Amino acid sequence: MGKRKSNSANAAIAIESTVSPILEVNYKDPLFTVAAHPSKPILLSGLVTGHVYCNSYDAEKLEEAQSAAREKFNALEKEAFAQGKIGQITKSVSQLKNKWWTIIEDHTEIEEASHIVTNWKTKRHKGSCRHAIFDPLPGSLGESIFTIGTDHTIKRANTETGKVIGKANIVEHFENKSDSVTKLCHSSTNPFLLTGTEDGHVLVFDSKNLGENKIKFKVPLVHDDSVNQIMAMPSVSAYHYLSLGSTTLSHIDIRKGIVTQSDSQDDELLSMCYGMDKSSTANDTVLVGHGEGIVTIWKNSKNRFMDQLSRIKVNKTASIDAIMPTMNEDDDEQAASVWCGDSEGLLHRVNYKRGKVVETRVHSSARGKYGAADEVGILDIDYDYRLISAGMDSLKIWSGQDYEYDSESDSDSDDSDDSLGSEEFAFDSDKEDKEDKSDDEQVEENGEDENSDESNASDDSDEAPEEDTQPKIARRRPFPGTAPSTKKKTLDLNSKVEPEPAEPVAKKPKVKQMSTKQLKNLQKHEHGIRRFEGL
Repeated sequence: MGKRKSNSANAAIAIESTVSPILEVNYKDPLFTVAAHPSKPILLSGLVTGHVYCNSYDAEKLEEAQSAAREKFNALEKEAFAQGKIGQITKSVSQLKNKWWTIIEDHTEIEEASHIVTNWKTKRHKGSCRHAIFDPLPGSLGESIFTIGTDHTIKRANTETGKVIGKANIVEHFENKSDSVTKLCHSSTNPFLLTGTEDGHVLVFDSKNLGENKIKFKVPLVHDDSVNQIMAMPSVSAYHYLSLGSTTLSHIDIRKGIVTQSDSQDDELLSMCYGMDKSSTANDTVLVGHGEGIVTIWKNSKNRFMDQLSRIKVNKTASIDAIMPTMNEDDDEQAASVWCGDSEGLLHRVNYKRGKVVETRVHSSARGKYGAADEVGILDIDYDYRLISAGMDSLKIWSGQDYEYDSESDSDSDDSDDSLGSEEFAFDSDKEDKEDKSDDEQVEENGEDENSDESNASDDSDEAPEEDTQPKIARRRPFPGTAPSTKKKTLDLNSKVEPEPAEPVAKKPKVKQMSTKQLKNLQKHEHGIRRFEGL
């Protein structure tokens, strides 16, 4: 018997964004790492088998194909609705039976007409490929890639050809030979390649001379457990970095060691990123994803990253496994937002200035081949600010265009569609408001061989519709019934007889309705933290 969807999954569908993917790629083997080229439509994917794939995609054509297919689908739905064949017009992207974006059912078999090609593929590591990143140095931006596998070998390869141009087996630098690298990080100004290990150490190598296999710096025991992420601090120094692992956030100087280490958060810290708004300069503001489904805000200028300053509740029943800034500084709303991927397959755009979830998308709404929803463990932003989400089963590139339904065509179905999930969610905020007063505030402001690369663009793309087996959410009208008409009482002014009092009108049972604030939030789709607190 299948596992029932959580309330958060149901709520996400109820307030789901209308933005859809333009491309979906499914993988036969578990996907471990994804990297997007900083200036070109190129994707890297590393698998549990040790294979690395490099793909190029035509984003403009994918957008056009998705838009045309969506318009055709909507036209057919409107016609069917007008004829009474369907009860409402589908607005939920995740609940579609016929999907209008390009779908690659098998990443090893891609048709040329699908607007995505395989530039090269190779068996890069003997074990799994754990992490892959592009070269971020200004003089060689995106020209090469770095990968690390469970074979303890770092490899540098040319992005265009996949040919290895440098490698180093670093197991000799481990204090414990059973240790293994979990994450890579490259300085954006210097040839420093950092590796975080399962035992909590950080080792630094010269990325230009990997063949020498000489360690430049070593910071031991940065964390009690595995290093989950490392971030450079270029605005502070080429030698300063932030490391996340176990229950602590550490600020390190790779020459001297730990600068500061936070208090234990009593919760595993899984992911982090910088804020992108104009006030978050000098790598000062950091957002951290927790195992308990919250995002916390940290500031170096306030307390030197010793403790969180505020928290935002995102998904009570899932962990925040990945977090990524929108990278769009041109729009104030986007600049103040970060994307969060959780363990229930949901994507949340969180405005950390307002302290609320402002948009939700569904990466995976059904159980995958590994027994659960495809957890979003990887997030990235492509060269044109499109969101990329990935789990172990699939990868999705999301459209950069917002979609709005015609109000004219939806007017007849508003009663059943706009109140989506109202019975289940409309009155939850009243109860949660009371809980919030005794709970934490929403935002608490306290002060292969090397040349085994094969150039392949295999054929086979299948855009067959996928059946979604998830149950539908109950719907009801937000304002049941109509107000009774006012009764008029006539008086004869010439008569001395006083009129008899009107018969009392039987009171109708009081129907609980949404408050003005709740209705406003529902209409404007401003579903804040309180909407998510009970998930």
